[in-house]
Amino acid sequence: MNQWEVFVNDVKELVEDTDLELTIRTLNPGMHKFTYKRVRCSVSADLKKHADQLQVRLGRGQLSGSRFSIKVLDEVQRMPSKYL
Repeated sequence: MNQWEVFVNDVKELVEDTDLELTIRTLNPGMHKFTYKRVRCSVSADLKKHADQLQVRLGRGQLSGSRFSIKVLDEVQRMPSKYL
C-alpha cells in the first residue's frame, strides 16, 4: 500500500470514480519520500475500494480531514519525449 498526497483548492475537485489527472507526491518512508508524479487516477471516498491511500491538503498546505483511496491508472509524461 502506497501513501500519496495531493494539493487542491477545494476537495470538490476530487470527483469520485472518474479519470482525474493530478500531481501527487509520495509519503512513503525512505530515500524517495516527497517525489512528485503527474498521474491519471481514480479516487474514492471509500477507503477500502482501492489499495493506495490519498491524503488531501488545501491550497495553503492545510491538512484536510478528507481522505480517499486512490488507484493510479497511468503516469503522465510532463515533458515531451524529444527533451528527455
